Amino acid sequence: MDKSAATRMLYRLLDAGLDRAPEYGPGFSTHLPMALQALHALGATAPRLHDFAQQHVAELHARPVPAAAAEPHSWHALRGQGDAFEPLQAMFALRLQQEEPDTVLAETVPALLDGVAGGAFHGLIRTAHAVAARHEGELSMGLAYWAARHAPLAAPNEQAAADLPLADWLAQVQWLPRPQHADADAWSITRRMQAWSRTEGFGDVAPRLLLQPGTLDALARTAAGLYAATEDFTVLHMVTACQAMRQLQPWWGDEALAMRHFSIAAAAALRASDVPPELPPARATDLAWPQIIQRAIASDDEHVVKLVQACRLHEAATGAPEFRWAAGRAVGG
Repeated sequence: MDKSAATRMLYRLLDAGLDRAPEYGPGFSTHLPMALQALHALGATAPRLHDFAQQHVAELHARPVPAAAAEPHSWHALRGQGDAFEPLQAMFALRLQQEEPDTVLAETVPALLDGVAGGAFHGLIRTAHAVAARHEGELSMGLAYWAARHAPLAAPNEQAAADLPLADWLAQVQWLPRPQHADADAWSITRRMQAWSRTEGFGDVAPRLLLQPGTLDALARTAAGLYAATEDFTVLHMVTACQAMRQLQPWWGDEALAMRHFSIAAAAALRASDVPPELPPARATDLAWPQIIQRAIASDDEHVVKLVQACRLHEAATGAPEFRWAAGRAVGG
């Protein structure tokens, strides 16, 4: 089938997905719409998109009866309230009918970035995939999920100077003492990140990353290299979150503040992972991009699909080899 047929199928499936809740099971984020956009971007055909959706849609929960929309002027007060997803989604959907997406994103993204860790970065990531898909219904879902799971980490030391080069910052983050809180071993990435943000010294170290042009690229390259070395599931989310930040950069607002929020969340994610304090070197792959993409399109693993597409975009922006290595590792190369 031609690409226009695949695009029509993507939109049909995203439309259908608006009836599904943003979480399922014990609190897992719904990945299907994000993975469908990534598959489409990788070149999947309409039948492949349809088959992939059929593999995953049964596990998702139906949404309840639609709620009344939240008031546009007071939605900030609902941030972090999981049960506010429905009124938030209704409000964002209404706004996107009345305003340009650019206007809504410019007002909303800066108000959500301090809670970027919520839902293990999935509010951020889902919003970015919706922007890439140019699908307003899915954008309302992503923004509402980000707002409902908005979760600022423990307050950083506001006096901490952003003065540590990346290598020094990584070293200091990696040698922070392990938190005693039970959530340090929770199944939830978000809960582990929050536990680490409360550990002694985190608030003094995490805000100190020296922010320069290219800092986001360097964080993404570090995360990709670590994934290529370890296949760590939490690190995978760091790679895709970095790409989501890149996608949403036009609406960050204050760039230094946006990157400060994100780098603090990245520090918490790194410590919440199983990566050892002595960071291992990346492992190269012999797979070329056409092989990696072919394997990703054939995969039924939503995380693999999303990671490969994120790595492809990261490499296009930076030229760094770690992204092909990480993508190759993800598909078994």
